[in-house]
Amino acid sequence: MKTINAKLLVLFLFVSSVTYAQVDYNDYDANRDGGIDQTEFNEGYQNGMSDWDADGDDYISDREFYDANFNRFDRDRDNNLTQDEWNEGYNSIYSAYLSTNDYDTYDADRDKNISNDEFYNTMRSTDYYSNFDANRDNKVDRTELGEGVFNEADQNQDGILDENEYNGFNSSYNIDDEGRQ
Repeated sequence: MKTINAKLLVLFLFVSSVTYAQVDYNDYDANRDGGIDQTEFNEGYQNGMSDWDADGDDYISDREFYDANFNRFDRDRDNNLTQDEWNEGYNSIYSAYLSTNDYDTYDADRDKNISNDEFYNTMRSTDYYSNFDANRDNKVDRTELGEGVFNEADQNQDGILDENEYNGFNSSYNIDDEGRQ
């Protein structure tokens, strides 16, 4: 009986370690040319839509968009961005859209946390969402999402993700082995 329990424990630990592995750069680089282009990225990021589209209608509203972005940096999942979480998001993304990194500017109720609503009210006044909504129909579809995320990850804007850009994307989006956040 002890042998069976030990074997089951080893099997469980192995399966658990496989489940939490991150998607590797080479999984996206389908043609193995040392770079990930938009097509390869879209193929690898096919599961990403469900992480953004909370109501499952195949479109991402501005609220869904900002909620997903909030959740990217709310590392402790307490529905508030601490100063450190805010700084991580600002340094990764928000600095391109906001004029200042003054945390207190965005903490409207002055409780030393930025709530999801405070984040939404801050970010919706920027053009962050509209940069993803290429056809300006006030909803982001699967293609627009893939292009927007790819462009955000492609730091040097050369149309190819190198391994460093991919690793930054992977870390920022908390991508798991299924290509999901």
